[in-house]
Amino acid sequence: MKLVKSQPWRNPDTVLAQLIQSCARTRNLDRGKQLHAHLVASGATPSTFVANHLISMYAKCGDLYHAIALFDRMPQRNLVTWTAMISSFSQNNKFGDALRTFSSMCAAGIKPTQFALSSAIQASAFFASLEFGKQMHCLSVKLGYDVELFVGSNLADMYSKCGSLVDACRVFDEMPDKDEVAWTAMIDGYTKNGSFEEAIVAFRDMLRGGTVVIDQHLLCSVLSACGGLKAGKLGRCLHSCVVKLGLESDTFIGNALVNMYAKAGDMESASSVVGMNSHGWNVVSCSSLIDGYVEMDQIEEASRAYISSRRQGIEPNEFTFSSMIKACASQAALEQGIQLHAQVMKTSFVRDLFVSSTLIDMYGKCGLLNSSIQVFDEIQHPSDISWNSIVGVFAQHGRGKEAVRALNRMISRGNKPNHITFVSLLMACSHAGLVEEGLEYFYSMNKTCDIEPREEHYACVIDMLGRAGRLEEAREFIAGMPFEPNAYGWCSLLGACRTHGEKELGELAAEKLMKLEPENSGIHILLSSIYASMGQWEDVKAVRKLMRDSRVKKLPGFSWVDVNNKTHMFGAEDWSHPQKEEIYEKLEELMVKIRKAGYVPFTGSMPCNLEESLKERLLHHHSERIAVAFALISMPATKPIIVKKNLRVCVDCHSAIKLISKVEGREIIVRDNARFHHFADGMCSCGDYW
Repeated sequence: MKLVKSQPWRNPDTVLAQLIQSCARTRNLDRGKQLHAHLVASGATPSTFVANHLISMYAKCGDLYHAIALFDRMPQRNLVTWTAMISSFSQNNKFGDALRTFSSMCAAGIKPTQFALSSAIQASAFFASLEFGKQMHCLSVKLGYDVELFVGSNLADMYSKCGSLVDACRVFDEMPDKDEVAWTAMIDGYTKNGSFEEAIVAFRDMLRGGTVVIDQHLLCSVLSACGGLKAGKLGRCLHSCVVKLGLESDTFIGNALVNMYAKAGDMESASSVVGMNSHGWNVVSCSSLIDGYVEMDQIEEASRAYISSRRQGIEPNEFTFSSMIKACASQAALEQGIQLHAQVMKTSFVRDLFVSSTLIDMYGKCGLLNSSIQVFDEIQHPSDISWNSIVGVFAQHGRGKEAVRALNRMISRGNKPNHITFVSLLMACSHAGLVEEGLEYFYSMNKTCDIEPREEHYACVIDMLGRAGRLEEAREFIAGMPFEPNAYGWCSLLGACRTHGEKELGELAAEKLMKLEPENSGIHILLSSIYASMGQWEDVKAVRKLMRDSRVKKLPGFSWVDVNNKTHMFGAEDWSHPQKEEIYEKLEELMVKIRKAGYVPFTGSMPCNLEESLKERLLHHHSERIAVAFALISMPATKPIIVKKNLRVCVDCHSAIKLISKVEGREIIVRDNARFHHFADGMCSCGDYW
């Protein structure tokens, strides 16, 4: 008999392994379990070779329970076994288990393969553990795997995700061969770290380097970079590339396109992508679309997109809620904000730090300071964003001491303040008259927090000194600045000069401000007020003539209040409202009451050529007083009255509303263009310092 050499495909283990591999490829878990059960029923112990394939099959089918059970029962484990188990954990995002298994393998004296090492590097990237990632890099160099494409790509990706772009670039440059996997990892790393220009440059270098395969992952990364740069033109070119490749129906690509167009401010194209793509209406694309509308201040469009998505059965996620709550904050739409808060409470997103931070900001901008504090206090572990939100709310409401306490608590809990924190803190100190504390924090920014003051911080200090009447210090501070003040700084100084009657410095501020904002009518109004307070009427006439010649129109003052989900807007001497008779009657009633309570009209800011009675009538019919009167006759006593005004509340209205709050026994909240005033029992939260 002639002996025939055995063929591998005739080996039972080989045949069984091929069947198991087929189940893994098709994700047929039931068939894989049947094969495993048949093997167990036969009484045979699976060989290490077959067991390794079973572990891989279970992992690819997402059944880690049986993969781990099989791994634990194996009498013998070889290098392939360990690699299969580590890869199983990595494939199923169980990176902690992947690292522990990798460490156990190394402790057993087994030299890892490049695949096991790559899984450990991926786990380092997931945990953003730069220290462990560097250890893996050293091990890869020691084993000679650092030149392997798969390991090198994962190292570059790990460094970029850990924020160490210099190391990522070095690894990338040292790789002998760069195919699309390495390029994608590098470009994606740049994008996720906010280095959008570098991502675009790397993409262009990749194209110049030769033939590469452009896939959806690469396109998504580059489109995201275009969105970050607001580079709509380049993004549109990439959109053409998407169409040519036939990827326009891909959900991930569609989401990336909507996000890119929305961030670039091209809402028409963003909406078009959603409408054309049959898969366009998903929670990611809708969230991007809504956020784009909010950023473009197209709040009604954002609301329509939100309603349309809900009608199509799309459940909002944390990004959707955050954008919609932000929209309510920008419009001070309290009722809608409360409704969204109620919807959030029904989901797990109530614990999301970004959602809770936008709720803090929304309630603050709507005037409900206590609600902001309550939302913040319910956060177990506030993030930097949470702390910034509450400090910002305290600043809006002029609560300087509370803002300082919040900063101290923030630092004591290990959170690091940033430049936004200090802008809010300095504004809070300015509105509360905490000048010495504010200056101390300003000069300590660089020393204690390694934050170089920016122009907005300098502007806050100018405002702080000006409000306190320390105008000579403000002049010296400006002279010592490393750059010219911005428009906010000069405008703050001009306003302070008007308040404290400083002509020379006011003229300088007005001159500087006119160069920065030539169409700002407020400059002329403030300068005219300075001249009027000093009795220099010829100069007043000259400023008004300059306004006419320059065709600069005075910004009209108006106030608005929300009643029964409807916004009611009023101007000075405005009697166009359907309830004008009731409003006028209420105003007259209030005038009688507050005069008895000690009200004396302040007409010093009015033109001198008017009769005193006319001056008083004009003051009495300012827009904020009309809005307050309407709210008093329209809202139940249980609800706080919240009035918004586009200009600074005048001195006379401030005095009048204090007394109105007393005689009516109501809390009245007024938000002007600088801050909130909380009036109650004849007092204001600003302490008459604003």
